[in-house]
Amino acid sequence: GHIYAFWNAYFSSCYPGSFTRSTNGGGSYESCTQIPDDPYWGTLTVAPDGTLYTVGVPLFGDDFVVTRSTNAQQAGQAVSWTSTAFALGGSIDSNTGPNPGGLLGQAHIATIPDGGPQGYALCVLCSVNPVGTDPLDIKFTRSTNGGTAWSVPVRVNDDTGNAWQWFGTMSTSPSGRIDAVWLDTRDNPGTYLSSLYYAYSTDGGLSWSENERLSEAFDPHVGWPNQNKMGDYFHMLSDETGFSLAWAATFNGEQDVYYARMSLGATAAGQTPPPPMALLES
Repeated sequence: GHIYAFWNAYFSSCYPGSFTRSTNGGGSYESCTQIPDDPYWGTLTVAPDGTLYTVGVPLFGDDFVVTRSTNAQQAGQAVSWTSTAFALGGSIDSNTGPNPGGLLGQAHIATIPDGGPQGYALCVLCSVNPVGTDPLDIKFTRSTNGGTAWSVPVRVNDDTGNAWQWFGTMSTSPSGRIDAVWLDTRDNPGTYLSSLYYAYSTDGGLSWSENERLSEAFDPHVGWPNQNKMGDYFHMLSDETGFSLAWAATFNGEQDVYYARMSLGATAAGQTPPPPMALLES
């Protein structure tokens, strides 16, 4: 029942603090405190055992970092943390390509059921700039021991060109299906015109479905010169029949935030969902 929040310490009004919690349903919040390595451009999740995890880019260093607290769930105790750095096959990028005034993605963390001692695995997904000429890919990794060790990163997007896969976003269903969406320029080579794409995994992220296009293309540069960026207003929640998504696009000649619902049918872990609809209803 606790509420947790963390943010980029660089912009904090209580620097170097970047974390706070409420243990009374939001009635009040504790003074903000610092998280080791000052992770930024990331998200948080609470595991089934109550352990709190954050993921992001450390203030100093080229890799990613996951921090965990096993006592954040204990009201009255000062929150303590441990942190582990890991690689994701590339780095978060910003201020270039389809979004030269903003981010091209944030790191997302979630859990899925797992048969190991903890009973769950950690999953991390992010749009990253990989080694080579490909400007941006969706990469995924997981940990079965609470973030101490991580698997070799897997590429989620299945295109063969040098397209931009940006604003990668992930959520998981209770049975363990992993859903991923992102914006993709593959259908319009040589431009930044972007469409919403989707893929899923039912084997813990070891393999991913064929990528599916879910929207028409739009121009992310619409709004210039008043606004030279698109905000990273992406968030999704998965359930056993699909997912709900908040996402940003410029279909109306401006930046808007859309809600969309994707229904997949029977998608329990170990089963293969039917192909998604061609275009997502928003």
